[in-house]
Amino acid sequence: MNTLSNIKNIGPKTVQMLHDIGISSLEDLLQADYREIKKRLIARGIRPHLNMFYAIEMGLQNRTWHSITEQEKREIQHILGMAE
Repeated sequence: MNTLSNIKNIGPKTVQMLHDIGISSLEDLLQADYREIKKRLIARGIRPHLNMFYAIEMGLQNRTWHSITEQEKREIQHILGMAE
C-alpha cells in the first residue's frame, strides 16, 4: 500500500491535492505533520477542510471516515488550530 489512492477514504481529489504539495506516497504522508499539510495547502490557495484530515486519519487507521469519534475530531482540531 505505497500509493495514496490505496488508502481508505482517500479519493482522487485528495490524492491530487497531496501530490500538488509534494506528498505522493504513504511514506510521505506518514512523515508529514498535519500542520505542515495545512500550511502547504493554504500556500497553494487551497483552504483545507477538517473532513479531509478526518478522512486521512481514519484511512491511516484503515477505518471508514465516519467512524471517527468526537474525541478524535477534537484532537485533530487541536493539532490544526481549527474549530468546526
